[in-house]
Amino acid sequence: MVKTLRKKLLVDERGKKYLLKKEVERFGNDLGVVDLKDVKEGSALKSHKGHTFYLLEPTIYDIVKKMKRRVTTLLPKDIGIIITYCGIADGETVVEAGTGSGALTIYLANAVGKRGKVITYEKRPEFAKVARENLASVGLVRKGQKIIGLDEDVDTLNEEDEDEDGLYNVIQKIGDVTQGIEERNVDVVVLDLPDPWNVVEHAKKALNKAKGRIAIYVPYIEQAKKSVESLKEHGFMEIRTVECLVRDIEISEKGARPSPRMIGHTGYIVIARVKPEDVDGECEKE
Repeated sequence: MVKTLRKKLLVDERGKKYLLKKEVERFGNDLGVVDLKDVKEGSALKSHKGHTFYLLEPTIYDIVKKMKRRVTTLLPKDIGIIITYCGIADGETVVEAGTGSGALTIYLANAVGKRGKVITYEKRPEFAKVARENLASVGLVRKGQKIIGLDEDVDTLNEEDEDEDGLYNVIQKIGDVTQGIEERNVDVVVLDLPDPWNVVEHAKKALNKAKGRIAIYVPYIEQAKKSVESLKEHGFMEIRTVECLVRDIEISEKGARPSPRMIGHTGYIVIARVKPEDVDGECEKE
């Protein structure tokens, strides 16, 4: 799993979270100053004003919520659907486009593990460089690792030393997958693009014919419809389109009720798998 050993999480008694570098020895806010030197994660400590803080090891969720971003990232509810419905597993190879700020990339890399690999395409170099910083912070790219297709060297001055427990299973590329996907025999293709229907034919060529799957995320139903039509045209099967809504439940002494606020529509997710071909190389007829 993704290691977060370069960071530590401090939570104050109000529940406010602070993601800190591992070497930070003192922290202060309006509740006071706490000494973090030689304090292990899993400890409760008091500030000089008497307020309580909790030092914890952050999860991937904590890291992604606090990381630098240039674009809106997929929410956990949608990421969970993609990973679960595609059955993304340890040791698999995933092609993703586009990278954005790297949030989905981080979860995909965690799902495939050290034996797996995520190749992530991004058209915009400025986004790829932000993503690289985020990926490096959780040990998914090596120090000095180049972004394929980027003419300039990546600035690594602020990168920390490599952690031997890092996964280092992400390859970044600058490229437009509507023009083609270079990889072959991959297990899953994940698309977060405005026009994914223009990639379906390329995805079919890239996917493993025995178990290849594809996931498409789009915000508008018209995009989902065009994507489904393209998947059918190119012989995919088990095509499914879903929307995930999340609503918290407020529980108190008075009782329990749904929160008046909820995470409603964010996007539609289309899942499908490659249809096996007959011995003549033609798709089986339904």
